[in-house]
Amino acid sequence: MLALAAVLLVACANESKPQAIARLAIPRVPRVAAASAPTPTSVTIAPLTPELRAKGFTECNPHDPLGLGPYAPFRPVPFGKILIPKKGGHTADMGFDVVIHFHGADAVRKYLVQSARGVVLVLVDKGLGGGGPYTQALGTPQAFPLLRRGIEQALRAHTGSEQAHVRHLAVSAWSAGTEAVRKLLEQNQPGIDAVIVLDGLHGAWKQGAPRVQSPDSLDARFIRREIALAERARKGETVFVLTHSRVDPMSFPSTGTTAALLLRELGLAAAPVAAAAGAFGQLSSVDERGLHVWGYGGKEELGHCAQLCVMTRIVSELLEPAWGTPAMDRSGPPTPHPDWAFRKR
Repeated sequence: MLALAAVLLVACANESKPQAIARLAIPRVPRVAAASAPTPTSVTIAPLTPELRAKGFTECNPHDPLGLGPYAPFRPVPFGKILIPKKGGHTADMGFDVVIHFHGADAVRKYLVQSARGVVLVLVDKGLGGGGPYTQALGTPQAFPLLRRGIEQALRAHTGSEQAHVRHLAVSAWSAGTEAVRKLLEQNQPGIDAVIVLDGLHGAWKQGAPRVQSPDSLDARFIRREIALAERARKGETVFVLTHSRVDPMSFPSTGTTAALLLRELGLAAAPVAAAAGAFGQLSSVDERGLHVWGYGGKEELGHCAQLCVMTRIVSELLEPAWGTPAMDRSGPPTPHPDWAFRKR
């Protein structure tokens, strides 16, 4: 597995700072888990070159070469908007595979329109107000079913078919958007095949413990739902992908310390990844059936933002091969983003 981790198929940073993302196996989901070889792809993300950096593009503001790419124009859904493939991307009975992403949504859109095989993208972004707006939006048990109904209504309107439906569903989040995922776990929402948390899971200090970045200083009860999810994933009952950087927020537990606590509660230890490349390359890995915990370099804001590109690998090499996502048609001209006229190109 460590040898596989050295293989790089997707470039998300410039040549001087390559971001190495491990190519790792994932079981077919949901509920079928087995060790398998990685699924190679030929996906390449447009690199963030020095010339693009000089124009103001960074890991926090990725380049936007395709706009909406092979997707139809945005449609509104509760709490956000949806991108549906213009052509294809569904089974004969009109089943679609859907990824709902919370926070950093525009960056994820820029990456996935270049790389996705055929998933539907639902983008929910509540701005820079921290986790509170996500807690508020998903705070009632009725909110997520409302979002799912809105997704299926949009699929039917797009296709003109009443058969259109969600076939597989993943929820993902970066940073503050993790609060939305935590609400869904708290509510035990059904019908979620995969959960992805990108550098957003923060624990809580143990009462009376020194506030240092050590699992010994954290209270495991605060992440008990994530621990339970991880237990189910390692048994092959679901899929849980958790990533963390090396950013130290100082006043509260880091994502790296929180991930270390989660692994300790499971009796697992992260293995180093050989030949990590660049400041934001992958440093460690735990992969056990449906559970994947990946640690990356990066101690500053750009390292935190670099985690957004990991969605490319998760979708293209993990979820879509596991789900057998039908391909969409990429042969036509890209759909322009509605704000392109006002964006830096």
